[in-house]
Amino acid sequence: MRMYDFIVVGGGLAGLYTALFLAKKGKVALVSNRSMEESNSYMAQGGMAAVMTDEDSPALHFRDTMEAGRGLCDSEAVKILTEEAPERIRELIDLGMLFDMESGHLALALEGGHHRKRILHAGGDATGRMLTSFMIEQVKSNDLIDLFLNHHVLKLLVDNDRVYGIISYDIESEEIEACLSGTVILATGGAAALYTPTTNPLQSTGDGIAMAYEAGADIMDMEFVQFHPTAFYSAASESSFLISEAVRGEGAHLLDARGGRFMVGIHPLEELAPRDVVAREIFKVLEREHSTHVILSLKHLDPEYILHRFPSIAKHCRKFGYDLGDQIPVAPAAHYTVGGIKVELNGQTSLKGLYAVGEVSSTGVMGANRLASNSLVECAVFAKRIADAACSRSLDDEFQAKTKEIIDAYSFASPQEEATWKETVAKPLLSELRMLMMRNVGIIRHHDQLSAAISWIEEQMLLIAPHRSQFLSANVMYMRLRVAWLIARSALERCESRGGHYRSDYPETLSDDLAYRTEINKCGISKILLHNEQS
Repeated sequence: MRMYDFIVVGGGLAGLYTALFLAKKGKVALVSNRSMEESNSYMAQGGMAAVMTDEDSPALHFRDTMEAGRGLCDSEAVKILTEEAPERIRELIDLGMLFDMESGHLALALEGGHHRKRILHAGGDATGRMLTSFMIEQVKSNDLIDLFLNHHVLKLLVDNDRVYGIISYDIESEEIEACLSGTVILATGGAAALYTPTTNPLQSTGDGIAMAYEAGADIMDMEFVQFHPTAFYSAASESSFLISEAVRGEGAHLLDARGGRFMVGIHPLEELAPRDVVAREIFKVLEREHSTHVILSLKHLDPEYILHRFPSIAKHCRKFGYDLGDQIPVAPAAHYTVGGIKVELNGQTSLKGLYAVGEVSSTGVMGANRLASNSLVECAVFAKRIADAACSRSLDDEFQAKTKEIIDAYSFASPQEEATWKETVAKPLLSELRMLMMRNVGIIRHHDQLSAAISWIEEQMLLIAPHRSQFLSANVMYMRLRVAWLIARSALERCESRGGHYRSDYPETLSDDLAYRTEINKCGISKILLHNEQS
């Protein structure tokens, strides 16, 4: 049984950044159920939004973020993000992070929803990989951070609404272990891989959200799932590859089957409209044309520049026989979990000692629809705030005795039995769940579809629950069903259309004075009026 000053769960940018700055205060355990190269942060292409020129201002960044959030942004959280982002960028540069330069200055790109060029990038379209790799090296070289990779966290340890550690399963040693601390930070990422197609790693299924809910934490705005409008489409591949917003930022056009630019006249920013608008219009075109994809055309642009600007995307397209400098097939895919664990401005959740940062959290910055390239910088801004606010807390010996009792309650089956259960039950069930979520809880929703999804999910949870202490995959599958239920249940509650949540039976948006955020916990679901929350 290990004791630490701080435990960080999750190896993406949010977890790495938080761990690095917490190490200035004490000993840190960084726990991840995968390698640190398997995260949404690592796969992010676009970049980090921050004001870095005199032609731009935090006030303009604030305005664009608020507009994209469709009336549900927490203005104080957005103000923090837009004002503190430049300092976090300078901090990264001082650490040694190299962003792309142009004529001796930071190269800044334009993306959907932004009215100024303010997107920093690295390696062209490899920002996430380069930034995360940089932070991994920083963390690995820090003697005050212990890494526990391939450790699947089973549950949070809670006593009287206070977190005191985690229980995890070491996938390599096949042992259940405990790690105790009075301060735990969840940085486990989102849940977009509960859908198919998705741009996320298949492990992005919202484990941290499920753990927090089971521990008694408040969960916020789970109905808002962002579907990226332009994922590369291939009938020969099950996975989707993101075609960055920045490609449209360079002037690419979206075309229907007749070769027409269908975004013209829909929104003043046309192809660079916020993601929910573009994704929904593509969905309508696909429905109307009975097609699987639309066309992203770059043939009117300088091909040499495009191939230099987006080398990773161009390489992927070539694998499937397409030239990025010409035309490629694209379709929407589940991309980002806008909602998550409700947190205060310093990352504190409703449970004492438990913090959340990154995509697993709901800071209020994203509102109903995330503005492009705000996610990576949100990780840095709020991770630093958590590191500043969190403090180490000593634990009494009684917690060790309680933990031993919890560990003894688990009795996982043999590896052979586990493998059989995973292949015959868990994997087929996950596949069915992902298709159900895209069909019933996807880009356009309806009461009947949502109700049917909730009923199916609840039935499966009842069947899986008795096996949770016997099979690791049963525990994992139950968590995935729980997160899917949280999304569907929150979507059913919101009888309007707003941002990433669109109801065909409630196509109108409520007036500003009725705007609310959806809070759900073990006690039930409630509506938090935004004007009351901010008054």
